[in-house]
Amino acid sequence: MKYHPLFVGVGFVILLLTSTTTNAFSIPQPVAEVAASKLAHIQLKASQGEKEAQFLLGLMYLSGRFVEQDQEQGIKWVSLAAEQGHPKAQQTLADLSFEGNIIERDLTVAERWYLSLSEQGNKWAQFRLGFIYAAGGNGVERNCGKAVDRFSSVGDEVSLGNVAWILSTCPEEEYRNGDKALQLAQSLVDSNRDDPTNLDNLAAAYAETGDYSAAIMTQLKAIDALKHSEEAHRSGEFEERLQTYEQNKPFREIVPLM
Repeated sequence: MKYHPLFVGVGFVILLLTSTTTNAFSIPQPVAEVAASKLAHIQLKASQGEKEAQFLLGLMYLSGRFVEQDQEQGIKWVSLAAEQGHPKAQQTLADLSFEGNIIERDLTVAERWYLSLSEQGNKWAQFRLGFIYAAGGNGVERNCGKAVDRFSSVGDEVSLGNVAWILSTCPEEEYRNGDKALQLAQSLVDSNRDDPTNLDNLAAAYAETGDYSAAIMTQLKAIDALKHSEEAHRSGEFEERLQTYEQNKPFREIVPLM
């Protein structure tokens, strides 16, 4: 699974606060005074309800740039900007709530803002919603059907691999579809035969259809491919699935959050 950097706006904040506008007749001001002046300007605009200023001020509090770090104040200002429809504020709030590193994980908050972003055509939001519905928890009901719909709407190789995996391994029978998973997983393997995850997905699909011989053979290929990849640390889980197939059992999993 692939993730992207969180604070895409912090660099812009720093640039904004440290840049100065000069002309031939200006008297240079001390850097500290310029930064303080621009900070005061952002604070004023934020207090007046300007959403871009609210977003920037929130990032500053969260990162501790030019102000004392204060997560509560940071979330307050980012939330105010998000409520006014600021897309970057909405994604920042959703990502923070999903990841649970800087603030406590809250999937209901993450779901709310990812849903808003998905309506704006944001593929990253759709991708994250896929994980939220596949895993559930924190007040969000797990639903493999919703997860499949979200990942399918993204449509890239990673997302379609997740679709094949859920169709093969979802604990609820109503959401599994071995034949569809097999077709999708095979197409992904055909496009990249050296990807251990593609092979892993295909093995799970074979097991779901009851073809354990093919599942074992494919999982062995996945384990071999894994040795030559950057994901060699996952060998334990690949071996676990091989043992499951050798016992003529399909694999079942609730997709974990990162």
